Amino acid sequence: MTSPDPDRKPLTQIISVLSVSPAAEDHFQLQEILSSPARTLYPDVTFALTARRTVSAAAAALRRNRVSLVVCEYDLLPGSWTELLDVAGRLPAPLPVIVTSRTADERMWAEVLNMGGYDVLLKPFRSEEVIRTLNAAWSLWRHRFQCQAVERSQIAGGNAA
Repeated sequence: MTSPDPDRKPLTQIISVLSVSPAAEDHFQLQEILSSPARTLYPDVTFALTARRTVSAAAAALRRNRVSLVVCEYDLLPGSWTELLDVAGRLPAPLPVIVTSRTADERMWAEVLNMGGYDVLLKPFRSEEVIRTLNAAWSLWRHRFQCQAVERSQIAGGNAA
Protein backbone atom coordinates (compact mmCIF):
# COMPACT_ATOMS: atom_id res chain seq x y z
CA MET A 1 0.00 0.00 0.00
CA THR A 2 1.37 3.41 -0.91
CA SER A 3 1.21 6.37 1.38
CA PRO A 4 -0.77 9.44 0.36
CA ASP A 5 1.15 12.07 -1.54
CA PRO A 6 1.56 15.05 0.83
CA ASP A 7 1.95 17.43 -2.13
CA ARG A 8 -1.26 16.30 -3.79
CA LYS A 9 -4.10 18.74 -3.26
CA PRO A 10 -7.63 17.41 -2.85
CA LEU A 11 -9.99 17.88 -5.76
CA THR A 12 -12.15 20.93 -5.32
CA GLN A 13 -15.87 20.31 -5.41
CA ILE A 14 -18.00 23.12 -6.82
CA ILE A 15 -21.39 23.97 -5.38
CA SER A 16 -23.30 25.56 -8.24
CA VAL A 17 -25.79 28.15 -6.95
CA LEU A 18 -28.50 29.63 -9.15
CA SER A 19 -29.46 33.09 -7.91
CA VAL A 20 -32.82 34.34 -9.19
CA SER A 21 -33.74 37.97 -8.61
CA PRO A 22 -34.63 41.00 -10.72
CA ALA A 23 -32.29 43.05 -8.47
CA ALA A 24 -28.66 43.07 -9.61
CA GLU A 25 -27.55 44.04 -6.09
CA ASP A 26 -28.83 40.69 -4.78
CA HIS A 27 -26.56 38.80 -7.18
CA PHE A 28 -23.65 41.11 -6.40
CA GLN A 29 -24.06 40.73 -2.63
CA LEU A 30 -24.33 36.93 -2.86
CA GLN A 31 -21.23 36.80 -5.08
CA GLU A 32 -19.30 38.88 -2.54
CA ILE A 33 -20.33 36.55 0.30
CA LEU A 34 -19.65 33.36 -1.64
CA SER A 35 -16.21 34.49 -2.77
CA SER A 36 -15.08 35.43 0.75
CA PRO A 37 -12.48 33.23 2.48
CA ALA A 38 -15.00 32.00 5.09
CA ARG A 39 -17.48 30.98 2.40
CA THR A 40 -17.73 27.30 3.26
CA LEU A 41 -17.34 24.89 6.12
CA TYR A 42 -15.44 22.52 3.82
CA PRO A 43 -11.90 23.45 2.68
CA ASP A 44 -12.20 21.55 -0.62
CA VAL A 45 -15.51 23.11 -1.64
CA THR A 46 -16.11 26.33 -3.52
CA PHE A 47 -19.25 28.12 -4.71
CA ALA A 48 -20.02 29.14 -8.30
CA LEU A 49 -22.89 31.61 -8.73
CA THR A 50 -25.08 31.85 -11.83
CA ALA A 51 -27.43 34.84 -11.88
CA ARG A 52 -30.78 35.03 -13.63
CA ARG A 53 -33.37 37.83 -13.42
CA THR A 54 -36.55 35.99 -14.45
CA VAL A 55 -38.37 32.76 -13.69
CA SER A 56 -38.26 31.65 -17.33
CA ALA A 57 -34.50 32.25 -17.62
CA ALA A 58 -33.91 30.46 -14.31
CA ALA A 59 -36.09 27.50 -15.32
CA ALA A 60 -34.15 27.17 -18.57
CA ALA A 61 -30.85 27.27 -16.64
CA LEU A 62 -32.11 24.57 -14.27
CA ARG A 63 -33.00 22.31 -17.18
CA ARG A 64 -29.69 22.88 -19.01
CA ASN A 65 -27.08 23.21 -16.29
CA ARG A 66 -26.03 21.18 -13.31
CA VAL A 67 -27.11 23.23 -10.31
CA SER A 68 -26.89 22.26 -6.62
CA LEU A 69 -28.94 25.03 -4.98
CA VAL A 70 -31.46 27.70 -5.91
CA VAL A 71 -31.61 31.07 -4.11
CA CYS A 72 -34.68 32.91 -5.29
CA GLU A 73 -36.45 36.20 -4.54
CA TYR A 74 -39.95 35.79 -3.09
CA ASP A 75 -41.40 38.53 -5.29
CA LEU A 76 -40.67 37.50 -8.87
CA LEU A 77 -42.69 38.96 -11.70
CA PRO A 78 -43.67 37.63 -14.09
CA GLY A 79 -43.91 34.23 -12.45
CA SER A 80 -43.26 33.20 -8.89
CA TRP A 81 -40.83 31.40 -6.67
CA THR A 82 -43.27 28.47 -6.51
CA GLU A 83 -42.76 27.90 -10.25
CA LEU A 84 -39.03 27.50 -9.63
CA LEU A 85 -39.78 25.23 -6.69
CA ASP A 86 -41.82 23.05 -9.05
CA VAL A 87 -39.09 22.96 -11.72
CA ALA A 88 -36.39 22.21 -9.12
CA GLY A 89 -38.54 19.47 -7.61
CA ARG A 90 -39.00 17.72 -10.97
CA LEU A 91 -35.28 17.34 -11.64
CA PRO A 92 -33.71 13.88 -11.31
CA ALA A 93 -32.04 15.10 -8.09
CA PRO A 94 -34.55 17.65 -6.68
CA LEU A 95 -32.86 20.85 -5.54
CA PRO A 96 -33.24 22.82 -2.33
CA VAL A 97 -34.85 26.21 -2.96
CA ILE A 98 -33.97 29.04 -0.58
CA VAL A 99 -36.29 32.03 -0.77
CA THR A 100 -35.14 35.61 -0.07
CA SER A 101 -37.09 38.70 0.94
CA ARG A 102 -36.75 42.07 2.64
CA THR A 103 -40.05 41.48 4.42
CA ALA A 104 -39.57 37.90 5.60
CA ASP A 105 -41.63 37.00 8.66
CA GLU A 106 -42.94 33.86 10.35
CA ARG A 107 -45.89 33.62 7.97
CA MET A 108 -43.64 33.69 4.89
CA TRP A 109 -41.23 31.23 6.47
CA ALA A 110 -44.12 28.82 7.22
CA GLU A 111 -45.47 29.23 3.68
CA VAL A 112 -42.10 28.48 2.10
CA LEU A 113 -41.49 25.42 4.28
CA ASN A 114 -45.04 24.11 3.81
CA MET A 115 -44.72 24.44 0.03
CA GLY A 116 -41.45 22.46 0.07
CA GLY A 117 -38.85 25.24 0.12
CA TYR A 118 -35.70 24.78 2.17
CA ASP A 119 -35.47 28.08 4.07
CA VAL A 120 -35.92 31.86 3.92
CA LEU A 121 -33.08 34.40 4.00
CA LEU A 122 -33.74 37.97 5.04
CA LYS A 123 -32.29 40.78 2.92
CA PRO A 124 -29.96 42.54 3.16
CA PHE A 125 -28.00 39.31 3.45
CA ARG A 126 -25.92 38.54 6.51
CA SER A 127 -22.81 36.68 5.44
CA GLU A 128 -22.79 34.12 8.26
CA GLU A 129 -26.48 33.31 7.73
CA VAL A 130 -26.04 32.86 3.97
CA ILE A 131 -23.02 30.59 4.49
CA ARG A 132 -24.76 28.51 7.17
CA THR A 133 -27.94 28.11 5.13
CA LEU A 134 -26.23 27.27 1.83
CA ASN A 135 -23.85 24.78 3.43
CA ALA A 136 -26.71 23.04 5.25
CA ALA A 137 -28.88 22.94 2.12
CA TRP A 138 -25.99 21.59 0.02
CA SER A 139 -25.19 18.92 2.62
CA LEU A 140 -28.82 17.78 2.55
CA TRP A 141 -28.90 17.79 -1.27
CA ARG A 142 -25.62 15.85 -1.49
CA HIS A 143 -26.87 13.26 1.01
CA ARG A 144 -30.14 12.79 -0.88
CA PHE A 145 -28.29 12.59 -4.21
CA GLN A 146 -25.92 9.93 -2.84
CA CYS A 147 -28.83 7.94 -1.37
CA GLN A 148 -30.64 8.05 -4.72
CA ALA A 149 -27.49 6.83 -6.49
CA VAL A 150 -27.16 3.90 -4.07
CA GLU A 151 -30.84 3.08 -4.48
CA ARG A 152 -30.55 3.13 -8.28
CA SER A 153 -27.50 0.88 -8.22
CA GLN A 154 -29.27 -1.58 -5.90
CA ILE A 155 -32.28 -1.68 -8.21
CA ALA A 156 -30.05 -2.18 -11.25
CA GLY A 157 -28.08 -4.86 -9.40
CA GLY A 158 -31.28 -6.61 -8.39
CA ASN A 159 -32.53 -6.60 -11.97
CA ALA A 160 -29.32 -8.21 -13.18
CA ALA A 161 -29.76 -11.24 -10.90
